[in-house]
Amino acid sequence: MKPPPDLAARLRQAGLLTAIPFVLLVGPTLGYYLGSALDRRWPLAPWGMGLGIVVGMLASARVTAQLIQQARTHEPK
Repeated sequence: MKPPPDLAARLRQAGLLTAIPFVLLVGPTLGYYLGSALDRRWPLAPWGMGLGIVVGMLASARVTAQLIQQARTHEPK
């Protein structure tokens, strides 16, 4: 038995929107760790870590915008 199309669209949209907080957490966190690794490898402290966090935030913002666009295309009617 298939769920009604409206329910499927709502669940798809909820799944996309639920991913946003995780994306916003993972980007800067990964940037922090990669930037810290750069700081340990080369004498850049604290610039590597700061740059990693900024790049992670920008990447998270980009993915968040893409997720919002996808959620809008899957809006229930």
